[in-house]
Amino acid sequence: MFTCSLMADVDNPSNRHSSESFDRRLVRINEINQAFKKINHNPQRILDVGFGNGAIINYFYERGIFSVGIEVVKGFVDDAQSRFPNLELIHYDGINFPLEENMFDTVLLNDVLEHISYEDIESVFSEIRRVLNPGGIVYISVMNRWQLIEPHTLIPLLTWLPRFAWNPVCKRISGRDYIKYWPYTRNRLHSLLKRHNLPYKDLTGIYVENKFKGLNPIGDRTTSKIVRLLRKLRLIKIVYYIALKLSVLIYVAKVE
Repeated sequence: MFTCSLMADVDNPSNRHSSESFDRRLVRINEINQAFKKINHNPQRILDVGFGNGAIINYFYERGIFSVGIEVVKGFVDDAQSRFPNLELIHYDGINFPLEENMFDTVLLNDVLEHISYEDIESVFSEIRRVLNPGGIVYISVMNRWQLIEPHTLIPLLTWLPRFAWNPVCKRISGRDYIKYWPYTRNRLHSLLKRHNLPYKDLTGIYVENKFKGLNPIGDRTTSKIVRLLRKLRLIKIVYYIALKLSVLIYVAKVE
């Protein structure tokens, strides 16, 4: 069954994504706008899948863009609707988009893909293609399996282990289950987009550059200290290359 953006947070309020502040959401908005600028995309009709607290889709609505959000967690819909009463926010089943064909030129999948099972993602992408018009784009920001720190549990190198070990290790360290997360490698993401005939661009450099510039501060203190040291040693280019391999993945794919 599909586990949408932040579904796990209902049972675990301490999850970082569920408590992400509006300021942190503004960092995400900056990344989205940078990606749009890179590909010369001027959105007119946006769908935010798994909108969470609603801050991102409200940002675009306030700029006069036709904006709709869909979310599987009813509590998130109610909270966001009370905060942003003019937004069109829809509770849905996580698979079937209650929307017409060719309705949007932009779909946002911000920190959502890793909360959808590898089986259900095929149906979700079929729906994404259905609601996008020709020339429309899908923006993807997704957890990289090779991130040094697993972002939901903060356990170092958790997803570097074989998948069968993830839950036992997580439970032993944190007392939590780790069964509703599906991180991506570049190869897995490429395969998904190719299966759905979506040419793509890898824009992960946006995320890495923002980290290095301090626009999106590095949350882990040890990693931050290492980066500062390597900058002093003038080895930052090597770190940048490594960071591209290990950071959150940012992609844009297009319907032709």
